[in-house]
Amino acid sequence: MDDKYTMPAPDEIERLIAEGRLAELHDLLATIHPADIAVLLDELSADEAVIVFEMLSLEVASEVLDETGSLVRQELVEKVDDERLADLLDTLPMDDAAEFLEDLPDPVSERLIGLMEPEEAADVQEILAYEEETAGRIMTTDIAMLRRHWTVAETLDYLRSLEDAETIHYLYVVDRTDKLIGVVPLRELIMALPNATIESLMKEQVVAVSATADQEELAEMMSRYDYFAMPVVDTAGRLLGVVTVDDILDVFEEEVTEDIQRLGGSEPLDQPYFAASITQIVRKRIGWLMLLFVASTLSGEVIRFFQNELDTIVALGFFITLITGTGGNAGSQTVATIIRAITLDEVKMGNMWQAWRREVLVGFMLGLAMGAVGIVRALLWHTGFDVALVVALTLPVVVIWSTTIATIIPIVADRVHIDPTVISGPMITTIVDASGLLIYFSLAKLLIAVI
Repeated sequence: MDDKYTMPAPDEIERLIAEGRLAELHDLLATIHPADIAVLLDELSADEAVIVFEMLSLEVASEVLDETGSLVRQELVEKVDDERLADLLDTLPMDDAAEFLEDLPDPVSERLIGLMEPEEAADVQEILAYEEETAGRIMTTDIAMLRRHWTVAETLDYLRSLEDAETIHYLYVVDRTDKLIGVVPLRELIMALPNATIESLMKEQVVAVSATADQEELAEMMSRYDYFAMPVVDTAGRLLGVVTVDDILDVFEEEVTEDIQRLGGSEPLDQPYFAASITQIVRKRIGWLMLLFVASTLSGEVIRFFQNELDTIVALGFFITLITGTGGNAGSQTVATIIRAITLDEVKMGNMWQAWRREVLVGFMLGLAMGAVGIVRALLWHTGFDVALVVALTLPVVVIWSTTIATIIPIVADRVHIDPTVISGPMITTIVDASGLLIYFSLAKLLIAVI
């Protein structure tokens, strides 16, 4: 029985390089999956990574190049010969080659394209001509295109002659002008009689996407139809290429990354982390940080406005962070739930009030629980029953208010075509902090005077 495959540790690679046992290293690399080699390169020093990379065959090296992290890619571009990099790009699927090139500075990208084979270079330039984050930008042009009059036998001969087709799960049928007219699943083709025609097998209802469609829309379509691949067409319906499920997984990762960065109050980076300069990262963060800084001064204004009450009843100050923290946390929970529901198309403008009622009910129940804990905490601190009552009544109101803000703002933002993650998270927390303090001190001024 064969031994179970295990990826070698980086220190094993380092030891072989340090001892000059390069022949053994070459043999070891031949047993490692390209994706695992990419992981190892991330753990090695720049010089060691280049040594390992130069030992790989062209085919394996191209797969490794496609899988490596941004920092290793940058090091390889700096230290590996341009001719070899161009050969690797010729070997990669054209969509992956385009993705690699778009992250490089323009002079480097243009230099490598100039060294590629003319046909592959033209394909890459065609893909790079589309706007970023569109279907055309992530499609591959290496596809099989069938004719309706072909027989199954002729089609199988044609498929055997292909070397670079990205996928043949679905076989697309085109007319003389390359207009998409049908699709034949590979299983149907294999099971059919040799003399059957493609026209007799093909399904004329084909779901396709425009090359200019947003990649997020494309990802939603592929998820909805459970496709392994989606054909990409131009405005005339001509077949340009295909987007496969592995590219869609990259899209999902990219979209999630952007949403996480926006939820943190930062504009998403347009390139991998290590490829971005310090000044670029600062520019992405400074705008929202300054806006949140200014907005945060509202809390200070509220405290200053109620300074007399604070001077009179010092114990009110004990609970400022409790009130703002509870409201902010409740808002963060709500906004995360609502944004996810918006993404899945479960919540929209048409059912906003239904979603609001649900969140208010949840906020009311959570607020009651928090209020009960709050009054006990206040009494244990010997602040007096009047302050404890204010805290107990403020917490449910603040939680309900924060869930209201966190529900309505993302839905309205989505309705006016603003990414809800951009104005959520820290922004909602900042609004809730200031308004929560206003509620707290207003109730204190009213109730303590009454008591």
